[in-house]
Amino acid sequence: MPNAENSFVSGIKIVFTDRDFRTIFISLFIIGLSVGGFMPYLTVWATNTLHATSFQAGFLFVPMSIIGLIVSFYLASLSDKWGKRKPFIIWALLIGTISRVPLAFTHSYTIALILLAIGGFNAFSFFFALLNDFIVKKEESKSQAGTITGTIRMAFSQGYIFGPMFGALIIDHGGYALLFLLSGLLSLATLVWVLFALKEDSMLQPSAHASSKASAGIPSVLIAVFVAALFIFAGDSGRSMYLPLYITDTLKQSVSIVGILFTVTSVFELVFMPLGGYFSDKIGVKRFFIIGIACQVLYFVLTSLHLPLSGLIALQVFYAFILSATMGVGMVYAQSLAPRQIGLATTAYMTAIQTSAVVSSLAMGSLVSVIPLPSTFYILAVFAIISGVMFLFMKQKSAEEMS
Repeated sequence: MPNAENSFVSGIKIVFTDRDFRTIFISLFIIGLSVGGFMPYLTVWATNTLHATSFQAGFLFVPMSIIGLIVSFYLASLSDKWGKRKPFIIWALLIGTISRVPLAFTHSYTIALILLAIGGFNAFSFFFALLNDFIVKKEESKSQAGTITGTIRMAFSQGYIFGPMFGALIIDHGGYALLFLLSGLLSLATLVWVLFALKEDSMLQPSAHASSKASAGIPSVLIAVFVAALFIFAGDSGRSMYLPLYITDTLKQSVSIVGILFTVTSVFELVFMPLGGYFSDKIGVKRFFIIGIACQVLYFVLTSLHLPLSGLIALQVFYAFILSATMGVGMVYAQSLAPRQIGLATTAYMTAIQTSAVVSSLAMGSLVSVIPLPSTFYILAVFAIISGVMFLFMKQKSAEEMS
């Protein structure tokens, strides 16, 4: 047991003592703060400020998802060929700033759709592709990939702890306009941090050997990864879009309660993210990942039971464990399926987060006016079952292929 504890602690220590890992950790913390500040309130803002219907509020995520899908896959392929991630990260953060700030001044649903579509290209997957590059490059970190990835994924969760809480306070005192302005400024702050803290000599440089490994096009296994992950994150998107409406419309609670519930999940992610990565290193990435998907099925079934507020709070703690598997370990599993094309593998998995909003908004948005909102979460449980079955039959590459 002491050796196991030392292994866990050393994995976390690497993140904070290594300059490259530390830079990514801080970047994802600021991004988490920015995204967590406005994303949980996007549907509420659309219904209150833009006077959108429940279906229209959910549909706001659709153009953002489509643009993210098309652009991110193309640019991920380029990053694999060039062997560089930093230029793509910089452009993504710049676009995020440009697309978010104008939301503070619009009262047009159409303009909001356009702005969110522009912001569909994000830096998230490129940061994790870069993280994998560094793990492969640094010999001492290879055996602790899950712990390192989980710890760095925790950085986003740390930002998300304060984001929803501050978001609620900002809305109460300065309105949604101030919320979008501050979110854009945080995106800009991340851009400045990356420019100065992430040095080009720390990046993996392209070589003839590396270029020969990257095949043209998208492998069929990554298409399967994208589709399977799409169903996982359709559940997460459905939760992000419609749990706030469940709280405010069905339970008649305030917007502040929405912030508290999302913050509860983020607080417990601080514990479950690194622990989930550590246990995946011990029992196997695939096994832990499938366990997490099974727990996601249970979460949605329980959420659909018209629970009171106290029950929902308990479920948000449980969801933190689920995220350690689906958001953290799941990405490591996706990368292990195509280790020669890490940029594409990471993007295939992470872009599903955005694109899944199309699935969840169409599936749930058309039903919320017909059946009670909590009952629509049964659909998300079915999505999780489909995803689990698909991932169960995918095969990881051998250790030799991954090295």
